[in-house]
Amino acid sequence: MASPIIVSYRNILETSTVTVTSENTSYPKTRLYDRDIGKYFIGTTNPANFYITLNQGTWYEVNRLIIPAGHNLNGLTVKLQYSTDNFAADSHDALSFVASSGLIDSTFTAQTKQYWRLNIGAPGSNPQLTEMYLTRDVAFIRNPAYGAMVGTKKNLIIDQTQSGITRKVKLGESKKHRRYDLNYISATQKTDFEAWDALCEGVKNFYIHDYDDT
Repeated sequence: MASPIIVSYRNILETSTVTVTSENTSYPKTRLYDRDIGKYFIGTTNPANFYITLNQGTWYEVNRLIIPAGHNLNGLTVKLQYSTDNFAADSHDALSFVASSGLIDSTFTAQTKQYWRLNIGAPGSNPQLTEMYLTRDVAFIRNPAYGAMVGTKKNLIIDQTQSGITRKVKLGESKKHRRYDLNYISATQKTDFEAWDALCEGVKNFYIHDYDDT
């Protein structure tokens, strides 16, 4: 039996106040959450612990950390931590692992906390990441008909450069068509589907596990 589609569409860094131990102004912290894995964030120091810290304005539940290939964390001890007091006295590890090269994709017990941080232990050089994606998985048991013949029609242009980079330009607001053909999903899944569609608007890249769990 095929696995359900799992969509990880929200990155809480986008709605948080993000601070870092240090940043190269030519490779700023905003690149951690611009949904472009071709652009790097780079720090300017390598202390005993390098922190990327989040203060959520609106609290969202999360259960997955994704760091795309292109980082230089291989062999380092990395912890994803949360706190209730901005790490003044107490912190808890949601994840602790020795990073490997390539894609880092780790799940943990779902948590809804205000403060989060990535703790990179004893980096030998200035930390470099293309993205830090802290998200919640949403599983869809079936594939509803939405956004094609019915659903939301996007007002955008999708083009590709000669070097193969996809460019997406939003021209205006989407046109909403609300005739659903969702006979086999629950009201909760319908709500999840609409939230995903409203947040990404057809122009934001996101992560998905397909039916083959790829």
